[in-house]
Amino acid sequence: MSFPLEDDALAAEIGELLMARGEKVAVSETTAGGLISARMLSVAGASRWFESGLVPYSSPTKWETLALDREIAREHGGVSRQWVSATADAMRKSTGAAWAVAESGIAGPQGSRRSLKPVGSVAIGVSSPAGTTAQEMVLPGTRVQVMVAISEKTLEMLRDALKASAE
Repeated sequence: MSFPLEDDALAAEIGELLMARGEKVAVSETTAGGLISARMLSVAGASRWFESGLVPYSSPTKWETLALDREIAREHGGVSRQWVSATADAMRKSTGAAWAVAESGIAGPQGSRRSLKPVGSVAIGVSSPAGTTAQEMVLPGTRVQVMVAISEKTLEMLRDALKASAE
């Protein structure tokens, strides 16, 4: 599987939707390791609609960089709708972007020692001026395939939220 960085139609569509509104997006990604941001930044002119990307991989970095409440992770887990919702909201607040996405998951090949969730588990959140939505899912594949699938699902959720908010 190749990385979808060349002529990324989905990322370009997101850019067009954001530019039409005069808004920007911020990204917090752990499991995708920067792939979501890279896909967006592969689009010429991304500086007009991409505000910031963060890859806080360790838990202390997540707590400290975004000032997230550790109790959310303790109570719901780091791969949960609650955690990614809080992360996406924190990204919007800290960057001033109108939109933010956040993801957290388990890419494998081994699962988490602290969670019973299987490899491929991911939670994705989208924060917008109208509120925050999040989903949990399990994506099949190798570590890299899961990373690519997370980037695709995250961008799809962002695009769909942008379209829905324009209606």
